[in-house]
Amino acid sequence: MKQFTAFIVFICVVGFSVLGQTTTVSGRVFDGVSGDALPYVNVSFQGSSIGTMTNVKGEYLIETEKNVGRINISFMGYSSQSISIQRQVSQKIDIALEPKNFELAAAEVRPDDIKKENPAKPLMQRVADAKPLNNPALIPALSYDFHERLQIDLNDIPHNLPNRKLWGAFGWVWDALDSSDARVALPMFLSETIGTVRTQNKPRRSEKRVEAARATWLEDGQSTSSISAEYLKINLYENQLLLLNKAFTSPLHDRGNLHYRYYILDTLLINERPTFHMAFVPRRRGEMTFEGEMWIDTLSLALTMVEAKVSEGSNINYIRALRWKQNYELIENHWLLVRQEDVIDMSMTGGSLGIYGRNTNVLTNFEFAQKWPKEVWTSKRDMTFAKGSNDVLETQWKLMRPEPLSAIEEDVYAMADSVTSMRQYKFLTGLVYGLGTGNVLLGNIELGPWYYGYSRNFVEGNRWRLGIETSNNFSRTFLPKAFVAYGTKDERWKYGLEVTWLQRKTPRLEWYVSHRKDIEQMGMLGFFNQGNVFNSALSIEGGQQNLTEVVKTEASFLAEFGSGWSAFTELRHRKVTPRGLLVFPLPTDPDGNATLNTAESTLQIRYAHGEKFVSGAFDRVSLGSRFPIVTLTTTQAWKGIAGSQYRYGRYTLDLEGKIRMGPMGRIRWNTTSGVYSGTAPFALMELQPANETIISIQPSFNLLRYFEFVTDKWVRGSIEWHGEGAILNHIPFIRRAELREVLGIKGVYGSWDTRHEELISLPSGTSGLNGVYGEAVVGLENILHFIRIDYHIRLTESLDGMRDSSGWGGLRIGIAVEL
Repeated sequence: MKQFTAFIVFICVVGFSVLGQTTTVSGRVFDGVSGDALPYVNVSFQGSSIGTMTNVKGEYLIETEKNVGRINISFMGYSSQSISIQRQVSQKIDIALEPKNFELAAAEVRPDDIKKENPAKPLMQRVADAKPLNNPALIPALSYDFHERLQIDLNDIPHNLPNRKLWGAFGWVWDALDSSDARVALPMFLSETIGTVRTQNKPRRSEKRVEAARATWLEDGQSTSSISAEYLKINLYENQLLLLNKAFTSPLHDRGNLHYRYYILDTLLINERPTFHMAFVPRRRGEMTFEGEMWIDTLSLALTMVEAKVSEGSNINYIRALRWKQNYELIENHWLLVRQEDVIDMSMTGGSLGIYGRNTNVLTNFEFAQKWPKEVWTSKRDMTFAKGSNDVLETQWKLMRPEPLSAIEEDVYAMADSVTSMRQYKFLTGLVYGLGTGNVLLGNIELGPWYYGYSRNFVEGNRWRLGIETSNNFSRTFLPKAFVAYGTKDERWKYGLEVTWLQRKTPRLEWYVSHRKDIEQMGMLGFFNQGNVFNSALSIEGGQQNLTEVVKTEASFLAEFGSGWSAFTELRHRKVTPRGLLVFPLPTDPDGNATLNTAESTLQIRYAHGEKFVSGAFDRVSLGSRFPIVTLTTTQAWKGIAGSQYRYGRYTLDLEGKIRMGPMGRIRWNTTSGVYSGTAPFALMELQPANETIISIQPSFNLLRYFEFVTDKWVRGSIEWHGEGAILNHIPFIRRAELREVLGIKGVYGSWDTRHEELISLPSGTSGLNGVYGEAVVGLENILHFIRIDYHIRLTESLDGMRDSSGWGGLRIGIAVEL
């Protein structure tokens, strides 16, 4: 346990090293009229997520090491205040809040005396009981048109920044500064999406059909539509809702009184219907909850309007504030959401330059049914884009919008058109593109990526590589790539050529063909491929030594169909020759080194329900699915075809998913099971994925060496619990570092038939796994908001020559950028 104790001490030192000098503010908050203490008042540092609530005596204490200059005080029914404070000193400030007046005819209503029995509690339980009658998601079949706008603004701009000479020709842009919000902001980006949403409950089905999409600075608006659909969906009728990939507890939760305090502020008429004006605040700080006001229809107990924000103290990286507003209308006896506005205030650090993300969604033209006929569906996918949706003219946009753009939004389009026409802009975009992608953009071609330009390994010594590919300026459907590489030690040239044809983007139809000769590391499953500078730079054992030279020709086809289904087929020919310390000893020729020839065909079926992507012209990144993703694959090797030496089959089933646990964080899990038929050399079988770098790689076994274990039957799985501060957020001293806990376990049960060794015997350091191998991980993530430190522990017996977790041997560092 010594190394484990040392690990705990080490990560605590790292976590607390982010703390600097402390600004401490304490005091009492009271009613400015009666002088009564006010409990549960929100007190927070301006420009940060650090906050607290007053106790039953109205007392508060708040601390931070961040460079803050004000505290904000807010409480439902009272006028909010913002008070200047002294930095990095301890100070006491008592605050008097003035009650707001809510007028109803001649009556004046003030917040209920919290010492009396609160009538809001039984009222909110009745609202929760009525949810099945009012939840729009339970309507059998519904369709509506939507107009979604996303605006991005720079905020917290340093006072002297616009006056600096470095802006040169772009200096005029600062004339568009907007001071209408809490922070002076510069509108920079706008995207719009217009289309139709259609839903049905039995059988469950939904489709978001985009008829028009555009975005400033981008060539299409598909990515922004996908992101907003995934991360900004708020339905308070759900007990738990996923917002920004975090599980929040709704104020309409079935047992909401356990999570929130409610107050009746007023009763008034809205659209000639009597309505309760309510306030809600979280009972406990640090949980994923909201605070705000809502209006409840007294006749149906349905929501008519909500104004809320993420509660103070919620542990969300980079989010200084998130507030939103929803409006509902009664249409054909159904309460339906007709407008939603969200504002996200983001910054890398609490008081630095940040951005506003303003999302507005207007819903119109509602239609109802018990079930939609088949002909109204345009696709089995949940999001589709009409042909020409990115080419809609401005005259058509004006006709399609349910409401016109604001003057600020119009100015964003005008600014983008002016800036993109400047030659200075083209230079800057090329610079940013190079830093982000690793490629240098030169008109119709790109050179790179730079991180493959140089690396070092045992076989090649110093390896130099040059890659070239066409840019989007050349084609957005046809992408050829090529590279050449040279090793100064082996004095051999390597090369590769590949071509991708994207026949259709959504649903995807993709063709691919390639031929290459290169050095590869088999058994690697991680962030960096062989030849990447980070792979060699971060190696903990002097770099990979058991390498192979692979001459490979591939042709593949990917097709998406239905809702979440995809099929992948591939033909592949490989010649695999051992290099470095690796040998393929032939039993009949002990001094010989075999070259393995195979001709293979692969068929893969994958199902990912509701999966969404952020996509560029060719590449795309999955936003994941809220359901398990299933992949079934078979690969057949054919003896006698193109010199192929072996006949075998490989059959695998892969499952992966996430489980949200509300305030207890989330679980990520994956499992793979497989079996080989026939006979093949060990290098073509299942080498258990290993890691020889200091980076913590989740899918791999971090205490294994490459080629350490081989199997022909296996079941492999891993599970990680990410607490998201579920424990550490409740420890006052540690909470300030905003650390998050991680626990995990991974293992494999495998078997190995020695008949495969009749072809090629196992080299030194490689053994067939007949039994179980396992590892556990204990870690902290969110250090400085992006660093993760893990300690890996071998759970099974460590044999001679195996790497174990003694001393610092199990320590790994990872990069995890999450909200």
